[in-house]
Amino acid sequence: MEYSLINPSDPYTFIAADKEIAALVVAIINPAYGGETEDHNEEMRIPIFIFGGFEEWYQDEFGRAPKDGLIERKADVAQALDSFMLGGFRDRTRYTAALEAIDDPEKRKAFIEKWNDGRTSLNNISSFAHSLSEQMRG
Repeated sequence: MEYSLINPSDPYTFIAADKEIAALVVAIINPAYGGETEDHNEEMRIPIFIFGGFEEWYQDEFGRAPKDGLIERKADVAQALDSFMLGGFRDRTRYTAALEAIDDPEKRKAFIEKWNDGRTSLNNISSFAHSLSEQMRG
C-alpha cells in the first residue's frame, strides 16, 4: 500500500507491504514524521511522535518491540525504503512508468537522482531512504 510521509519538507511517498512496515520505515526516517494512505484511513495511519512514545505505540499496535519487528521484517523494510519517491500519490504513476522503461541500472539511478533534484528543500529524504535500504541489504 502506498503511504505519504507526513513531514515539514517536500511531499514523499513510499510503498509498504502493510502498516507494520510503514511504521518501521517512518520511525527509521524520523519518528517526528508520520504516514498516511491516500484514502486517509485512520486505522492505517502512522502517528507523529515529536515527543517520543513510538516504542510504546508500536508495542501496543503490533505486539512486539520495534527492534524485533525490524529483525524479522528487515527485507520488507529495505524494499519500502527503496520505494521512496519525491512527490505525491498522483506522481507515482509517472515515476513508476519511467522506472519500468529503464533497463540499465546506472540509467535508473541517474533518473532517480534527477527526479529528486525537483525538491524545494535541502532535506533529501528519498536519497536518505535509498541509502538506508542499501545499508540494510549489506
